[in-house]
Amino acid sequence: MGVDDVREHGLANGLAVLTREVRTAPIVTFFVWYRVGARNEPAGMSGASHWVEHMMFKRTERLAPGDIGRMVEGVGGTFNAFTYEDATAYHETLPVEHVDLALAIESDRMANAVFDPGDVESERTVIISEREGNEASPMFLLMEALEAEAFRVHPYGHGVIGSKADLRAMSRDDLFEHYRRYYGPNNAVVVMVGDIAADDALARVERSFGGLPAIEPPPPMAVREPRQRAARRVEVRHPGPFPMLALCHHVPERAHADYAALLVLNALLSGPPSGPFGGGGTLHTSRLYRRFVASGLAAAVHADVGSNIDPALHRILVVLKPGGAPDPVEAAVLDEVRRLHDEAPGEDELARVIRQTRAKRAIALESVTAQAVQLGMLEMCAGWRRALTLADDMQRVTPADVQRAARTYLCEPQRVTGWFLPAAGPGAAAGNGAPARRRAAGARAVSG
Repeated sequence: MGVDDVREHGLANGLAVLTREVRTAPIVTFFVWYRVGARNEPAGMSGASHWVEHMMFKRTERLAPGDIGRMVEGVGGTFNAFTYEDATAYHETLPVEHVDLALAIESDRMANAVFDPGDVESERTVIISEREGNEASPMFLLMEALEAEAFRVHPYGHGVIGSKADLRAMSRDDLFEHYRRYYGPNNAVVVMVGDIAADDALARVERSFGGLPAIEPPPPMAVREPRQRAARRVEVRHPGPFPMLALCHHVPERAHADYAALLVLNALLSGPPSGPFGGGGTLHTSRLYRRFVASGLAAAVHADVGSNIDPALHRILVVLKPGGAPDPVEAAVLDEVRRLHDEAPGEDELARVIRQTRAKRAIALESVTAQAVQLGMLEMCAGWRRALTLADDMQRVTPADVQRAARTYLCEPQRVTGWFLPAAGPGAAAGNGAPARRRAAGARAVSG
């Protein structure tokens, strides 16, 4: 993705627009990203952003439940939405001749969602059921407990889907006010990638969105998590098939100057991510795979680093084999962390993981939808131009930078250790391969 590939525009009502022309196929993906997620939810409102996402598929002044699916799929397109800590996004990918359909849908629900009381109650049942389904996952239970311990003040500690107590207590008016506070052109970013010229794309966005009034600027999220000064531990005992360890450390926000070094550090441990929300499995050449899986010590292992507006967590996740002993596994993980402190990685190892990162990134960004996701997610947390510099930023990381990052952030006072330990009772499925994030349904998001 070159510097000249992405064009940035702004409408008079404050809507930001990013366009990229990609002529590989006659399709266009259209995203609207709103700057609202779990971090914007006050006490008593956990899960509100995700619930609002659900309501956007119900009624507007012009659309009835099910209309969006029928219209988009009727022309051969796809659609979806997701909510995560920092944002909520809606998207359609369609044949280029039908792109105006996406603009009509998104401009309508930006301003005209109805929040019918009956729809609110039906979605309350759906979301509580979704949460109860998550509670069958040992990984969800572990990460919910761990992140609540890691973030005692910041809303990152309450998760995207929200607590049952809040989901039961929130009213229709609470949700509608959340929508009105955050859904408006001056709190949104349109990302349009595909077989359409930038000038044409901008003209279409102007026609569909230019007449929408700006909203009152949302209140800034001023809460900051106090610095953790002593190690913390949590244990979750619940029916399940095998123990799991999550060893986490507080790390800075995505825009921080040390973030590239943390990405390289994580690639050494586990491998590069396949997309902006992490994931992608664990490479067999990585340190953690060789130490835990290839040796037979554990069934699966993974590491990732949060990419957020505010400071997040670096996480090492280990799934033990049934009956596996926790103590040797935790000792071995701490040994790998100490190794990062004590020894700077060799130049050859560093060069290898950077090559792997560049290759995986190129493969991951083949589709127009993946390119739009990367641009939008980075714009939400740190600015879209970081998509242009990521490879060069990592190339500049030195062995000493990696060692310094490990000593600075992967240290005991900033550590939160979590264990899931099976209790007597029926087993619960925990998945296989790389453990999924608590904040994710297939990715780092809770999908509607």
